[in-house]
Amino acid sequence: MAIEPKTLRCVRLRWWIRARKTVELPSYKGSTLRGALGMALKHSCCAARQRPCEACLLRFSCLYVYLFETPLLGESPQDLRYRNAPHPFVLQIAMDGPLRLDPGALWSFDMTIIGRAVQWTPYLVMAAHRMGELGVGKGRGTFDLERVVSLDAQGNPWEEVYADGMLRLPEKALPLTDGTPREASAGNGTFTLRFLTPVRLVSQGNPVRVPEFSVLLATLLRRLENLHRFHGEEGGAFAVPFPDLMEKARSVSIVENRTRWFDWERYSHRQGRKMRLGGLVGEVVYGGDVRHFEPYLSAGRWVNVGKGTSFGLGRYEVRDDTEGE
Repeated sequence: MAIEPKTLRCVRLRWWIRARKTVELPSYKGSTLRGALGMALKHSCCAARQRPCEACLLRFSCLYVYLFETPLLGESPQDLRYRNAPHPFVLQIAMDGPLRLDPGALWSFDMTIIGRAVQWTPYLVMAAHRMGELGVGKGRGTFDLERVVSLDAQGNPWEEVYADGMLRLPEKALPLTDGTPREASAGNGTFTLRFLTPVRLVSQGNPVRVPEFSVLLATLLRRLENLHRFHGEEGGAFAVPFPDLMEKARSVSIVENRTRWFDWERYSHRQGRKMRLGGLVGEVVYGGDVRHFEPYLSAGRWVNVGKGTSFGLGRYEVRDDTEGE
């Protein structure tokens, strides 16, 4: 397959479903779909039906645990900084209000699968089939999985992964941070980040309400580093000039902050409680040259940034405001 040794690559997939029975999803579709997909996969592959995952002897060889309750590698000081390892997938779903699919209606959602997890794509397809049979959302609406295609860097259809009952492993993958920043211009210029879903940044244990660029970039670089460490091929390394990038990032200023805090709640069946998950949405214009920070910001468009990325939080777009001048 296209994932070469000592690299980290991803596959972007678009999933097309057709409603069998009316499907109703809330505004926070990613949370609902992530939970339903995880339950469907666990229902299909769990060998110890009555045992909680934390106490299961198969925990470190279980596909469900690897994808949805990703364990830390060990008890090193580096691992102990985190409660969990990053999940090797991201749902890319807009929070654009509730969704109702009447029988026969077609709808699609996107997912990024990262690193070694790409080899398990057929099992995620199987889980999506099972999710359609079990039902999802209000009233447990059922659906059929009709088609899955991979997308290229521009978001265009690339490969047929599943259609008409035929399933194939993706052969093409996109590199994450495989390249160098473009040469910066003499002037500073400006660039804009548009937060499409709530971006949950934390600094010194507190939620970030003003999106200073240095905090955002540090969070993104740590995420990319951890994705390499937990899900890259054995022997891979995340070679990034962290001190140099952070020095440049601290010189980037906020020119205009058009973000706002957006609060929402989700119920976690695994934890048995409601979780409040606020974050920043909107746009922020930065003063500085975005080319210093490529390709890291480009990679972040596919893997998101901050907390709650697996069910779609932390999604953003980047615009270089100096292009075309």
